[in-house]
Amino acid sequence: MARQQPRTRATRPRALLTTLAAAVAVSLAACGGQSPAADPVTEPSLSTLAGTPQQLAGGWQVVAGTGTVLDRAQRRYVPLDLPPNSQLDPTGRRYAVEDDTGVTIVELAAGAQMFVDHQGANLQLWLESGLRWSPDGNRLVGMLLRKEPFAIGFAVIDAKTAKLTEHWIDHSAYDCSFCAFTFTRDGREVALSLADRSGGEAHEYTRAVQLFDAATGAPTRTVPTRVFPDGPFAWSPDGTRLVGRRDVHVSAYELVDTATGEGRPFPGAAVWATDGLLLSGTGDMVETLRPDGGVVARATLADPLHGPVTLGPSPS
Repeated sequence: MARQQPRTRATRPRALLTTLAAAVAVSLAACGGQSPAADPVTEPSLSTLAGTPQQLAGGWQVVAGTGTVLDRAQRRYVPLDLPPNSQLDPTGRRYAVEDDTGVTIVELAAGAQMFVDHQGANLQLWLESGLRWSPDGNRLVGMLLRKEPFAIGFAVIDAKTAKLTEHWIDHSAYDCSFCAFTFTRDGREVALSLADRSGGEAHEYTRAVQLFDAATGAPTRTVPTRVFPDGPFAWSPDGTRLVGRRDVHVSAYELVDTATGEGRPFPGAAVWATDGLLLSGTGDMVETLRPDGGVVARATLADPLHGPVTLGPSPS
């Protein structure tokens, strides 16, 4: 039987970052991004999120909104218009922007930038799989695709040094269609959606999630969940639950048990702030939810914050 290749899609050209405007020279304090310890389930009393940064469940904060980013040194939000197609890291220290030739990583505090040339690295970062940040904001992961001879893998980019490390996988053993890679919550592994092709060309179903060692590329374990995480904080701090989509093209989320694969519908995309509370930024509002989907609190955004927002953990 002929080997099935992942379905890839053409994308629009992306312009390289051409200038570092004064906005990117804002003074931001360096911070970490390790997962916070689980907090007792309490009901936040916040009703409005505005210019003064506020702590949400688990010490989480709004790291950025449309046209603004959190300056931790000044404890306020400052103007910053990110370039199109850029991705801010979970800590708000840096962002990455990509095009057909490479990846530019920008340090907000210093305004410094590094360019990672992937012309010779078979790196297909501009596909739907895209780039994903590690939970501490120090690394990026993206898909590798080699056409001759055909091979699939992932690349890890060190955001501090711009070093790119390639890891190739056995595609016949780990068949993927939506070949996206994302870090786990502790940053030690990367996850890949194994394909469930029962939906045909119209769907991108997940039959299980395969994990690989982020440092060596070696396969570590298979998680029997039929949903794929959007990012590292889709995993609960204790690793026992996961919020994700079974079909990556449909915004229908489930919360699943990572040991049994059993799941139930969940209202939408969310990050785990603690083992008992999740956060979701929807429009001009941030909701705090229980694992059963019930809303604990709603905080409305006010100037200078406007959605969509980036939510980040408390720095350690």
